Amino acid sequence: MSREPIMPTSATTFVTVEPGDADIAAGALVRLLGREGGGPVRVLARAGGMPSAAALAARFGLTAHLLPETPAHPEGAALRGLMAEAAAPGAEAVICATSTPFPMVFRNNEAAPAFNAQLPAVRVLHGLGLRRFRFLDRDGSERISEIPHLLDGFKGRHRGERAFIVGNGPSLRRIDMRLLKDELTFGSNRSFLGYEDWGFPFRYWGISDRLQIEMYKEEYEEGIDRDSVKFFPFEYLHFLKVANACPCEIASDAAFGEQWLRFPHFGERPNALFMSFTVTITLIQIAALMGCDPIVLIGVDHNYPIARVKRRGNDEAFVNPALTTPMRDLQRRSKLGWDYWEGNTATGATHFTDKYVTNKIFVPPRTAWSETAYDYAKLWCDRAGVTILNATPDSHLTSYPRVAYETLF
Repeated sequence: MSREPIMPTSATTFVTVEPGDADIAAGALVRLLGREGGGPVRVLARAGGMPSAAALAARFGLTAHLLPETPAHPEGAALRGLMAEAAAPGAEAVICATSTPFPMVFRNNEAAPAFNAQLPAVRVLHGLGLRRFRFLDRDGSERISEIPHLLDGFKGRHRGERAFIVGNGPSLRRIDMRLLKDELTFGSNRSFLGYEDWGFPFRYWGISDRLQIEMYKEEYEEGIDRDSVKFFPFEYLHFLKVANACPCEIASDAAFGEQWLRFPHFGERPNALFMSFTVTITLIQIAALMGCDPIVLIGVDHNYPIARVKRRGNDEAFVNPALTTPMRDLQRRSKLGWDYWEGNTATGATHFTDKYVTNKIFVPPRTAWSETAYDYAKLWCDRAGVTILNATPDSHLTSYPRVAYETLF
């Protein structure tokens, strides 16, 4: 990827230094300080990179600043003196770091560069007011992203407000969706196929399914309402190009020391959300983080008339193991990207419109696993004093109290 010139600007440029990547930062500083008419340059690093940052700063006659691990008070206050510079028009963050190859299972085994290890630094700089981020990689490539939103900015934003998380099940055909026009709404995946009929777009939208992102990125880029805030995994920052983006850390595993805990988890802080076999649970975490209460589910039918799936991309069909095998026996043996079901072969309605599934393939639903995660989300929300209700007609999900949709208005 060719380099975009670092144009002269009177605004400040913030350069981060990672351990082992000081040479990348040094090259960036040569370019920046060689500009005519360029603005101030600030060198920053987290604790592990401070020795290299201090040496670089001294070499170029600059000052190194310590990046805290979190933008939250009181740690984030350490850089408060730079807020005016960071929020000024034209200010830019230059992230100098070696990316981690991120394998794309559904795009002919392509690999994309991911900068998730630098997300803590991005969060701090974003909290200062920076929105333009230039990522300089060791291979000489350069990627520029505008990041208008991060989860930190949504914490407590809708405290005490009712939220509707809208699944994409066929039950949406049976309710008056127009009643939600002035409500706080969260949608996902191809929910935009219903916007014209319903008369409004959802305020928030999210996606976490790798197959859907990788195979159908162009459809999402063109179809989602521009004004909706869009939540998606941070590793796809340079892949999925959408307006009003909010890239997030969405992990499937969590490490505690040397122990790896698989699931379930609940993302109660802006630093990470957790994947739980359905984007609905990701949206529940986001709504809870925003302070929404109650959280009402609709269109979550949790019923998939899918009798068979294709195994490892072959034509031979196998019974969907997620429907017939106890969760404890699956042992993650059905690898993401190996098994899938074709939307055209479903034995009944699976979504609110047939356009949703026509000529599309999907990862088979892991209903037993997602039920465990739904139950865990209820435990967490009960402890936090947050109510989750299920207003989906004839839903097969039993984790939450049921309520008739029409009685909510």
